[in-house]
Amino acid sequence: MTEVAVITGGASGFGLALGARCAERGLRVALLDRDGERAEAEAEALRETHGVDAVGLTADVADDGGVRAAAGAVLDRFGRADLVVSNVGVQLFGAVERLTDEEWRWVLDVNVVGAARVARAFVPPLRAAPAGRLAFTASSSVLDPAGRMAAYQASKFAVLGLAETLRLELGDDGIAVCVLFPSGMASRHLETSAAAQPDHLRRPIGEQEDFEAMAASNPAMVQAVVSPEEAAGNVIDALLNGERYAITHGDLLTPVTTRHEHLRRAATAARGTG
Repeated sequence: MTEVAVITGGASGFGLALGARCAERGLRVALLDRDGERAEAEAEALRETHGVDAVGLTADVADDGGVRAAAGAVLDRFGRADLVVSNVGVQLFGAVERLTDEEWRWVLDVNVVGAARVARAFVPPLRAAPAGRLAFTASSSVLDPAGRMAAYQASKFAVLGLAETLRLELGDDGIAVCVLFPSGMASRHLETSAAAQPDHLRRPIGEQEDFEAMAASNPAMVQAVVSPEEAAGNVIDALLNGERYAITHGDLLTPVTTRHEHLRRAATAARGTG
């Protein structure tokens, strides 16, 4: 029986591009998104273009009941889920002293608790799959951070921690856990973040000075921008193969190596203490 890929945030951007790459490989696809109408329109396009069964479903990861209902709809439609990509992430720029408690709660609830809601809803069918794979979209900023992105980056560090924990918990079930680290893409990320922002928190997702400060703190972050389609194409093999990590693009070797060298030295020093 043909495998089924489930992707949250699947109506546009990186999520939709991953869905298209899965459809190209012959997988059946479920696109989950807050914008259910757009998700279904894109699913119809996948059906027409690739000749695979695809469905678009309304699912807001901030709503546990909605996530569970979407998981049930996927099983009703396909009878299984083999690959689940928890891809949703909202963005909110601002200096740390500017971000309010309510803004922190919103970003963390969507990005972190939302990822946990998706995992909780889909782990049972993944256990039943012959080769279940669970993937989380983190960010290259976890590997090489920038300023004015504290809430978003902290949430994506937490997503990495969630994935590492689930890798331990699900290993005996044969479920592979992958963390995706996408770098800069030309997508609707800021637009969809603004649309998801609760009315009582509504403000610009970022001011011009925030974007300038971000770019000044990490110029490489804004220099390597590709399309979501290219980014997804660069990681689809790793995703389908259940690799532990996959980076979409960019040169992150220096920041990754530097961080781990500092950690190695700290670990070495700790080993020499009482």
